[in-house]
Amino acid sequence: MFVLPVAFSKYHKDMLSHCEEVMEYDGGKIAINPSFNKLIVALRTAVEKGEGTLDKEATSHDDLLDAFRMSLQYWVSK
Repeated sequence: MFVLPVAFSKYHKDMLSHCEEVMEYDGGKIAINPSFNKLIVALRTAVEKGEGTLDKEATSHDDLLDAFRMSLQYWVSK
């Protein structure tokens, strides 16, 4: 097993923009099973404060959204 630490202080803006790119552009490239309702709620309620930062107060289940962003970090869209 490999553990890859992610420094949110350094990469949070890049992860948020990459998540947005993968989810919204070119018809989207990710399908989420409806049984993951908390993740869907997190994605629907995600609010960007500006400058690429996520508003944690306005976003439901923000920890799930952070985990989702980390999981997409090494996924390259083509």
